[in-house]
Amino acid sequence: MCGIIGITSLPNNLREPIGKVVRRCLEKLEYRGYDSVGIAVIKGNYIEVRKGKGKIAEVSVRLNFDEVNGTSAIGHTRWATHGKPSDENAHPHTDCSGNVAVVHNGIISNFLELKEELIREGHVFKSETDTEVVAHLIEEYLRLGYKPFDAFKAALSRLKGAYAFVVIIAQEPNRLYFARNTSPLVIGIGNGANFIASDIPAFLEFTNTVIVLRDGEYGYIEPGKVYIEKDGVPINVEERVRLISWTPEMASKEGYPHFMLKEIHEQPFAISSTLAGINEGEFDNVINLLLNSRKVLIIGAGTSYHAGLVSDYLLTSMLGLDTHTIISSEYKKYVNAINDNDTVIAISQSGETIDTLVAVRAFKERGAKVVAVSNVIDSAIPRESNYVLYTRAGPEIGVAATKTFTTQLVILTILALRLVLPWVSWAKVSIGISWTPSIRYRESFKTL
Repeated sequence: MCGIIGITSLPNNLREPIGKVVRRCLEKLEYRGYDSVGIAVIKGNYIEVRKGKGKIAEVSVRLNFDEVNGTSAIGHTRWATHGKPSDENAHPHTDCSGNVAVVHNGIISNFLELKEELIREGHVFKSETDTEVVAHLIEEYLRLGYKPFDAFKAALSRLKGAYAFVVIIAQEPNRLYFARNTSPLVIGIGNGANFIASDIPAFLEFTNTVIVLRDGEYGYIEPGKVYIEKDGVPINVEERVRLISWTPEMASKEGYPHFMLKEIHEQPFAISSTLAGINEGEFDNVINLLLNSRKVLIIGAGTSYHAGLVSDYLLTSMLGLDTHTIISSEYKKYVNAINDNDTVIAISQSGETIDTLVAVRAFKERGAKVVAVSNVIDSAIPRESNYVLYTRAGPEIGVAATKTFTTQLVILTILALRLVLPWVSWAKVSIGISWTPSIRYRESFKTL
């Protein structure tokens, strides 16, 4: 997992050097990776890259990120997947000429064959990463006479794997290209400046107007324009714009020594917000679905998996439902046993967890109905599910889940209790109820 940011702005619109803005945005993404960091800024007709091994606070001072100015820039904070943590393997990566720079989150599964092909064409690689092939592929298509956007799309068509990219090309100083396949990517629409990042808190200080990109989408941003395509067909951008209710303060430490402690103390507010935001109609739909399901499979990764274990216990002990909880990455062991009489509850704080998203798609192909439990509205897993139960915990920056785990338990507990007591409005009831009905009651509710 890595964090990426891209910014393109009108001259002097940001009121401070773009390198400083990129550094501040990357600090909001450091939870996604912290073994190396780098920025690339278009300066005139060339791209200046500053990057190195280490955390943002150390590398940005050593390389003086804050002094770098320009109108378009990209940045990256890395958790190594291909190649050890080093200055050479840090992003951004460039082509042979230094006119193309790319930052990437994900894995290019066919990078070795592409790298061998490009080496035969004379390209020289400087890193051990899979990402560098993207810059060289674009360079190759530019050399063949393609226009920049066409070169970007041609390179994209050659790639296999999970990825989110942001690319700058020196000859187009006010345009950033992007693409998403499985890995998260969000556009931030500002006034005279547009942003693109792995997560909303990266640019929340500057704008709360966003477009959440979907799998297979690509395009570009300019200071006053957003263009998105999928399979060559333009997307209506205006229909996709969303306003995020989080404030910048909700994504900052607010005087706490670290985010985890801040988020522990935010749990009461997160619970009350989750309760206030309950959609009773959606709960009714999910309840009817569960009561008529042959079996219920609960999937999640990490902390979400443990929330699923609690839900499994509640649904089994209180209602006698046939439930099973699995780690998302192990879905292949179970997918052939699922059919259109079954329900999958997919738990993911971000709604973008790759293992869970892949599992959801596999189970849907088998005909299963999917219920998402997520904290991020309009993220990938909720979009691809039949029903969604949202938590309202606000952004969680700390790596260890606290308030999001608590609100997942709240939603899943209310779901179980409401299955037992369908006439109660749980949006108006406080947590703290503990009651296990008899088998006779459980059986009677299954017939409602």
